[in-house]
Amino acid sequence: MSIDLTDPVAVLLAVQAAFERAGLRFAAYGGLVGAMYGRPRETHDADLAVSTLSCAEARAALVAAGFDALEAFADVRFGGCTLSRLTLVGGSELNTVDLVRPRSARFASTVIDRAVVGPLRSQEIRVTTPEDYILLKVLATRDRDLEDAIGVVEKQRSRLDWALLEHEVGTLVCEVPDHDVAGRFATVSR
Repeated sequence: MSIDLTDPVAVLLAVQAAFERAGLRFAAYGGLVGAMYGRPRETHDADLAVSTLSCAEARAALVAAGFDALEAFADVRFGGCTLSRLTLVGGSELNTVDLVRPRSARFASTVIDRAVVGPLRSQEIRVTTPEDYILLKVLATRDRDLEDAIGVVEKQRSRLDWALLEHEVGTLVCEVPDHDVAGRFATVSR
């Protein structure tokens, strides 16, 4: 497949097309979605929230669509999520597709079910809701993830479903007891 691998939007749209052709369920997540809901920041890759999608299934869909896709790693635990990474190779260009799966199977499925559709470069794309974006960032481990979530809270505060957020945090505290869900959410929601 011939796309500009240095353009994260082009990569996201091409990956979406490949996954849709293969019947795979996902929702866009990460820096591009964070820019929609909160503060823009530089990003280079395509991040997808997934529920049951495996790295092998994702790679097969990308290869079938004409990508040279390599599995960098699969199901590595990062806080309250697991992360799988595929590297896309095109000549001298590289990019990555990250598959982010919450360690709570219930929440992972819910994120995909609640995803909304919005426009991106005249195409429709499924994205996480602002609430699920925040919760996924709470489940992550980096300070930058908290900064991303805070940016969404600052921009969307009056439009967020706070009852849903608080309910999900309470449930995730029980489902992912070895991750500081409550503490990270407290930092984000101030």
